[in-house]
Amino acid sequence: MFLALKEIRKEKKRFILIISITVLISYLVYFLMGLAYGLSQDNTSEIERWNAESIVLKSGVNNNIFSSQLDKDIYYDYDDKEISAINIARTVGYLNGEKSDDTTENFVLIGMRQDSPIYPEVLEGRLPENSGEIIGSMSLKNELNLKLDDTIELSSNENKLKIVGFSQEAKYSVSPVIYTDLEIASQAMMLFNPNRNSEQAIDTYTTPTPNMPDLISAIIVHQNNDLKSNDDVEVIPVDEFILALPGYLAQVLTFGLMIGFLVLISSIILGVFMFIITNQKRQTFAIMKIQGISSSYIGKSVLLQTVILNIIGISIGLGLNLISAYFLPTAVPFEINGLYYFIIALLMLLFSIVGALFSVSSIAKIDPLEVLE
Repeated sequence: MFLALKEIRKEKKRFILIISITVLISYLVYFLMGLAYGLSQDNTSEIERWNAESIVLKSGVNNNIFSSQLDKDIYYDYDDKEISAINIARTVGYLNGEKSDDTTENFVLIGMRQDSPIYPEVLEGRLPENSGEIIGSMSLKNELNLKLDDTIELSSNENKLKIVGFSQEAKYSVSPVIYTDLEIASQAMMLFNPNRNSEQAIDTYTTPTPNMPDLISAIIVHQNNDLKSNDDVEVIPVDEFILALPGYLAQVLTFGLMIGFLVLISSIILGVFMFIITNQKRQTFAIMKIQGISSSYIGKSVLLQTVILNIIGISIGLGLNLISAYFLPTAVPFEINGLYYFIIALLMLLFSIVGALFSVSSIAKIDPLEVLE
């Protein structure tokens, strides 16, 4: 410990350079991890909120919930299970009815019963009291600056939905989520525009066509059970369903490879620096050996230097990353996960120690008589 700290103090400029490189690489790794985790949450936070074991879709839709349409009678076939029926649709909405580029947004509309286990908890405002009222995820407030009593006009059917409450932050495939009644989010209702046929004297918030069969997008299964796929339905484990989201797996693999290579590059750079420094001190180490200082003691000093330099560099990189996160706009999908950050720090430290072992092995091979000749 004494030898390691003394050498760091003596060779300040050299070790500051090593720390600076470690800071830059660790900052980049942490930043990429924040982006990767943030994008992952933007894709899956709504699905994770369901707390599902599996999802029942119509057979043959390639795990695409937006293409799935189940007869609602299937839901009653499973009424002895802990399940929830949902309708889900992609839509474009105009904020407060203003049809301009700045006020046109993509949404995912999710319909469910208020007594459903997955109905969102209202954090601000109140529960909807009629079919023209909705709950919005906190993304609408934080990113789109929407407020209670603001409206969203759906482009597909010109229905105006009033925001009466906000729930926790949630997105589905990067789009903000709005919650409504089960029937309002059905595919038939999303296409039905009562204003196109003024003589159609039916309730526009019930069904577009009298005697039309009730359809739902999916059934959310909350407990592990013996449900099996058949010719009509496909029971998909939730992890498999998430991996099938468009672009999700490619995104995770891309960021994972980038982060892995950066951690590896960081350890290689630090290992090379320590190896060069060790070779430059061969005469010093030879003299120390003649004085009776063992190779293991010198090797431990090099390893300790590596650990100290890494801890300093990683800590500064983490601090800069946290500061950057504070100033990032809410539109940037950046989230901090303490567990992932700890794993990255541990991997960087372990890989750098492995790299430093080459320096330790070179110290053990130093022959004092040969070096001093």
